[in-house]
Amino acid sequence: MTRVLLIGSDRYFAEACVARGLEVVAVRNAGAIRNGVLTFPEEVRQLPVADQTNTEAVISGLAHAGLTLGDFDGIYTNYELAVVMTAGLAQAAGVPGPGADVAVLMRDKYLQKQRLVQAGVAVTGSRVFWNPPVPADVEDLGYPLVLKPVAGVGTEATVRVEDSEAFRKAVTSFFPSGRNHKGLQVEQFVTGEEFCLDGWVHDGAIGFSSVGRYARTCLEAVEAGESLRIYRCTEATHPGLATEANRLATDALSALGLHSGVFHLEFFRLPDGKLVFSECAARRGGPFNEEEVRVSRSVSLAEAAVDLCLGLRPDGTPTDPTCEVGSVHPKLPSGVVLNLPRAEELAAIEGVEYVRFYTYLGATYAGPSSSLYQPAAAMLVSAPTATELDLRLSQVETAFVKGSVVSPNTSPRQMRDFQSQVLGRDDLRYQPFTTAAEPEAAGRSV
Repeated sequence: MTRVLLIGSDRYFAEACVARGLEVVAVRNAGAIRNGVLTFPEEVRQLPVADQTNTEAVISGLAHAGLTLGDFDGIYTNYELAVVMTAGLAQAAGVPGPGADVAVLMRDKYLQKQRLVQAGVAVTGSRVFWNPPVPADVEDLGYPLVLKPVAGVGTEATVRVEDSEAFRKAVTSFFPSGRNHKGLQVEQFVTGEEFCLDGWVHDGAIGFSSVGRYARTCLEAVEAGESLRIYRCTEATHPGLATEANRLATDALSALGLHSGVFHLEFFRLPDGKLVFSECAARRGGPFNEEEVRVSRSVSLAEAAVDLCLGLRPDGTPTDPTCEVGSVHPKLPSGVVLNLPRAEELAAIEGVEYVRFYTYLGATYAGPSSSLYQPAAAMLVSAPTATELDLRLSQVETAFVKGSVVSPNTSPRQMRDFQSQVLGRDDLRYQPFTTAAEPEAAGRSV
C-alpha cells in the first residue's frame, strides 16, 4: 500500500489520501492533537511530537513508531513554517519534492525577490537587515515603506511607515533589545489592487489556477483592524486578468525553480494595469482557500497536492464559474467570549456555503491584531452576481458580530458597565451589603 507522510494538521489532504485508499501517517504537534480542535479521519495514524517544524523531533517521532523516512512514498506539508524542513526530508528520502534550495526561495521573501529581479520579473525594491537599520540605509527606496519579517506568515508584524521618524520607531519595535532572530525586510510600498493566484504546476507547466481578489489589501485590512474579504475572480468581473496572472506566475515559478507542486502567489495590479509580483508560497493559501476554489471551480487543491507529492499529474477537469464566490473573516473586540451565534443559524442565511469558528466560548480573544491569521470565524458565500455577493457577505458578517458577546478585557469599572448595559445585571454592581426580603407579616403573632 502507498504510504504518505503528512507534516502538520492538513485535514483536507488527509481526507483525500484516505479516500484513495492510501496509508497516511500525520506527524503533528502533541498539543494540537490533545486539544482536539481539528479532528482527523480515524484511518489516519497520528504521531505526536514536540515540534512539527523540527527535523530531529519529526524523525525521532517516526522512530518511536518504528518508521523511517524510507518507509514513505510521498512527504507533504501545507504548514508554512515546515515547508523547508519537509522539502529536505523528501530530498533525503528520495521522494518527489521541490528540494530544500527551492523551498528556501519559497519561504525567504528577500531571496525570492532577488531571484526574480535577476529573471526580469517586476517586483518591488527591497532590502534585508539582520541588525537594526537607520533611515539612511533605506533613503533611496523612498517613503512610504513596508517593514516585515523576511520569512513571516499572514502579514504578521507587518507595518507601513511614512517617514524616517516612523521608520525608527518601527525598527525599535522589531528589534526590541537591539537584535532579533528574524531578518527585517524593508520594501517599497505599492499602491494598487491586491490579488492572489492559487493553483498547481507539474513539470514546469501550470495545470490549474484560480484568481482571487482582496477587497482591501492585506496590509490595509490589518491597519484598519477590519475583517478580511476575498473574492474569486471570473472572466465577467475581471476580463483578461487570469491570462496575465498566469503569464506572471509562469515566469516567477520558472525562475524560482518550483516545477511541481501547489502554489499561492500574490501580486498587485497598479493603476496603469501593470502586474507586480508580491510573494509566492509552495502551499495552498490561508483560511478557506481550499473551499473557495472548490465552490468556484470544482477543484480540490488538497487532492491535487496528493498527486503531486507522489510525482503524479493531478486529474480532474475544472468547471467554469457558475456563480460569484467570496469569503469573509470577521474579527471581534478583544476580551472574553461569552456567547457566539449558532453555526446553523449562520448557515441558514441565503448563499452561505461554509461556516467555521476559530474561537470558542470562554476563550480570551485578542481582537484586531497584526496578523490576518486571527479572525474569530470565516464564512464562504456564493451569489448570482457580484453585487448580491457583497450584500450576503455583509449580512452574514453582521449576524455573526451582533450574535456574539465579548466582555471587555479592561478595567473593573468598564467590566461593571458591561455587566449592566449588555447583560442587564445591575445586581452585580458593588453594594455595601444586600438584605434579604422581609417575610410577610400575615400569620405571625405580634
